[in-house]
Amino acid sequence: MVASRSFRRGLRDGLVLFVAVGGFGVAYGVLGVQAGLAPWLVVLASALVVSGAAQFAWVGLVGAGAAPVLVATSGLALRHVPMSARLANLVGPRPLGVRLALAWVLVDETFGLTVAAARRGEADLGAYKAGADLLLFCGWVAGTAAGVALGGSVDPTAWGASVFFAVLFVGLAAPLVQGRWDLATAALAVATTFAAQVLPPAWRIAAAAAAAAAVGAVLPDD
Repeated sequence: MVASRSFRRGLRDGLVLFVAVGGFGVAYGVLGVQAGLAPWLVVLASALVVSGAAQFAWVGLVGAGAAPVLVATSGLALRHVPMSARLANLVGPRPLGVRLALAWVLVDETFGLTVAAARRGEADLGAYKAGADLLLFCGWVAGTAAGVALGGSVDPTAWGASVFFAVLFVGLAAPLVQGRWDLATAALAVATTFAAQVLPPAWRIAAAAAAAAAVGAVLPDD
């Protein structure tokens, strides 16, 4: 797999994620230390959890106790159900070890890249995702370690980390909108996000993802 052209293309396309996600890793590392978490625990979470949204929620709610953290992270994690089903369909039958490795880094950024690669006719989507995942994982963990080292000497909000996060996702999603049905699905996700204001913040994302995935599954491809 690692010797294939698809893997190398995944590395190439994942390079931008190494830089961008690394920046978020720095922000997470700084916030984790400032929240009073042990530096080793902050870095270990990035290596094992690999979920920026859930880890930021954890850092923000750690002082409120376990229950709010579990509710928030569970809501955020629900979007992985339609994402994993879609990826399983794209990569096809694989050995258990390969499927577990691909599931370990199940994040929005490489999901978007893999879907876009499928539409381009990428030969081996499993190898492609593995390459993109490797760059993202290395950037996330390295950024976290750098943020932990910086500690309280920087303020992530001062350099617009939250705005950049939103811009990154828009940039990843935009190439996937290629027809009227794609646009309808994206519009529904946005509308659902606003309509779900009655839900806890973390569950709004899950509601939008579930609604968009359900509609996208029944709409025609063109």
